[in-house]
Amino acid sequence: MAGGKRWSVRGAGALVGAAVLLVSLVPATPAAANSTFQAATLNILNELNQADFVHDLELITAKADLVGLNEVGNRKAYLKDWAADNGWWLYAPEPTQAANEALLARKSMFDVLDKGSNFVCDTSGPGEVPPARYNNWVRYRHKATGRSVYHLNAHANASIENNGQPEDLPRTACAEQQFQALKNLAAAKKDSGQVIVSGDLNVDFSADRAYGYQKFPWKVLEANELPNLRSCYNLYGEKGNGTHGNRHIDYIYFWKRVEEHREMWMTDYSIVSGTNSDHNGVVAAFSISS
Repeated sequence: MAGGKRWSVRGAGALVGAAVLLVSLVPATPAAANSTFQAATLNILNELNQADFVHDLELITAKADLVGLNEVGNRKAYLKDWAADNGWWLYAPEPTQAANEALLARKSMFDVLDKGSNFVCDTSGPGEVPPARYNNWVRYRHKATGRSVYHLNAHANASIENNGQPEDLPRTACAEQQFQALKNLAAAKKDSGQVIVSGDLNVDFSADRAYGYQKFPWKVLEANELPNLRSCYNLYGEKGNGTHGNRHIDYIYFWKRVEEHREMWMTDYSIVSGTNSDHNGVVAAFSISS
């Protein structure tokens, strides 16, 4: 009996040791990793010929999963066919002035949940230059995480600032309305999803921040308050020579939350040169949690 007890103890010890060894050999279940995606903006000059337009479109879509375009309303029919053939969602609403600010999303990564287009202002009347301004948006489901992601896209009037100072013009007043409307739209969407804002805002980042006009993008959209929008330039500095000449006027923002409520973060960005347009593109990398 004593020998049997000793064997039982030794046997039990061996089984425990084997179990410990087995556990040590089996990889631990990894913690849930963040998913990543890229969001981009590009103003493709509407005067380009078709071949140059296609080059710029394919250049920017090769680098991103969400893309905001400007000045593309007259290419809506082509964009619709291109998106269908290449696995992208397209939102380019009527009228043509609204379709100028088109939104694209890679179907393999996102589903469309909702979308809309908000008229802001028209300084010169129907059909006149500059055209009416719209803020477009799409709510997507990010497939890998199930998170809702809003992409807002806009294009402000040109020639509205001089070294950060506003020009006293009707088109400037229209742009000021648009910046505030864009901020209000982002704030309205933030409680039901992560928010990204893109577009050509026609105000240089460094000049705007230095001058600090209350109705321009720095003060209206970010100004380092929390929670609030944050631009790629605010987070990571101005890279390259500019997005339009030597000015950084094409932006990507996201709604930055306090740390305990943070589910998405912009991790870096780059300037995309080599375009036929008079603008360079911007591509920002995002990390999003499950």
